[in-house]
Amino acid sequence: MGIPRLTRAPFRRQPPETGTAFSQWLQTPLGAALLAAEQRVLAEALPRLPGLRALQCCVGAPEPMLEASVASLRWTLGGAAGVNIQARPSQLPLARECLDLVLLHHTLDFEDDPHLVLGQAARALRPGGSLVVVGFQPLGLWGLARLLRLNSRQVPWIGRFIRPHRISDWLHVLACEVEGSEGGLYGLPLAGGAHKPRWLEALGSRFWPQHGAFYVLVARKRALMVRPLRPRFSLPQAAPNVVPVSMARWQQRQETDASE
Repeated sequence: MGIPRLTRAPFRRQPPETGTAFSQWLQTPLGAALLAAEQRVLAEALPRLPGLRALQCCVGAPEPMLEASVASLRWTLGGAAGVNIQARPSQLPLARECLDLVLLHHTLDFEDDPHLVLGQAARALRPGGSLVVVGFQPLGLWGLARLLRLNSRQVPWIGRFIRPHRISDWLHVLACEVEGSEGGLYGLPLAGGAHKPRWLEALGSRFWPQHGAFYVLVARKRALMVRPLRPRFSLPQAAPNVVPVSMARWQQRQETDASE
């Protein structure tokens, strides 16, 4: 068995203009249909996630994905203009355990190192905080269309399309418990929009609701409980030195002190 190379990257690096290309693709009819479907799913999931501080990691220009969140303080992070914090999600410039909600909007699909992005997001979450991952679903018609375009260098087909079960395994290592996943947009990825044919949308939402064009995965960071252990041969602790006093004697003593 050969020794692997040290300089080999575990994931294929994306072109530097991927963020701009993805923002432009979201303006097309197909991208707008995907964005609207994701916002509908988030409108049902985000109100159930409590917290005060929320962060959205963007690919390209920021999109309004936290509108349904109950968090009063919201920020966007990315490399494009218009975000509140210009930084890479893999190098999150935030303190440890300072956020209640982190939303990764296709960040794992287009970032160079999705492992590092998840690690940084989990580090910034407080215990009990929520992590929401939005990504392309490979087990669906859009995943099949991507297989037919493996040599394409266009967005979104150059994305990774990571399986939700694989992301769930990564999150377990980071002490995050997956609460559930939901999908959407079950039609074919046609250039004029993804809602044709409509009967395919109806069948998909009924029989394979988690295998659409995208998934919304919600996880919660576990709160670690620390219980101090008593040494095995330690002496029993002495009971507190408390002298019981009757209520009548205590009241008499109070009246005496007041008269003096």
